Amino acid sequence: MVFQQIIAGIITGSLYAIVALGLVIAYKVTGVMNFAYGYMGMISAYIFFTCFSMMGMNYILSFFIAVTFGSFVGYAVERGLLRPVRNISPASMVIITLGLLLVLEGTALQIWGNNYQQIPNLLNGLPFILRFGGGIIVIPQQNILILGVVTAVIIALILYLNLTFQGKAMRAVAQNEEIAKLMGINSSLMMSISWIISGSIGALAAILVAPQTFVYPDMMLSLQIMGFTAAVLGGFESIPGSIIGGISIGIIENLVGTYISTNLKTTFSLAIIVAILIVKPEGLLGSTKARRV
Repeated sequence: MVFQQIIAGIITGSLYAIVALGLVIAYKVTGVMNFAYGYMGMISAYIFFTCFSMMGMNYILSFFIAVTFGSFVGYAVERGLLRPVRNISPASMVIITLGLLLVLEGTALQIWGNNYQQIPNLLNGLPFILRFGGGIIVIPQQNILILGVVTAVIIALILYLNLTFQGKAMRAVAQNEEIAKLMGINSSLMMSISWIISGSIGALAAILVAPQTFVYPDMMLSLQIMGFTAAVLGGFESIPGSIIGGISIGIIENLVGTYISTNLKTTFSLAIIVAILIVKPEGLLGSTKARRV
């Protein structure tokens, strides 16, 4: 029973981790906390629903269109809304993302209404059954798909950031924008790319979670909150920290929900995180920054 809940927690935590990853990649490069992140993903989930359920396109094509749309939304937000005010005030960019949240929610309500729309699982076959320690662990095929896709995205992103010229340039801008410019790096382009990646990851997360939550305007609210929490727990500028934070929260939630109370699982998880941050405010893998006094 314990192992069943741990596996379920890893699946849930992987979704938290990928949302945290999308938030962190944009924050590291541009320094903007994107409070509209979940709602950008929600719009992409509606695009997927429109293509797949209303227009009759196949699953893969609908998926590709929705993720591409998420990438475009990420680019448009950074290029059209945030860049013009970037040198005015960091707070103004945060306010813009909060306003964008309301705009996206209202747009979804006007176009698709507030009815819950269903997206079917891609895989509906018999679940995998593992025998472990005298017990049985049941894993639905859709959960295997979620874990596989999330793992592939994480590996691809890590390889991109560490092995490609663009990835290294993006890391340089995140480290010090002025020095990166002196090295001939186009920092504006790197910022746009970071938001393109962030937008596509948000779209991916929304599509993966849609069969479990249905598609509606606030479908990503809880996932966004837990994604923020995972990023804070792991260290908001640490990609490995985001992954560890998300999976840790998922496992804690499932164990608390099973053995203590489902009503307390989120509260208990957040209480543990607060306790950890009191001891280590920069997060599990975050680094303390020295400031000139």
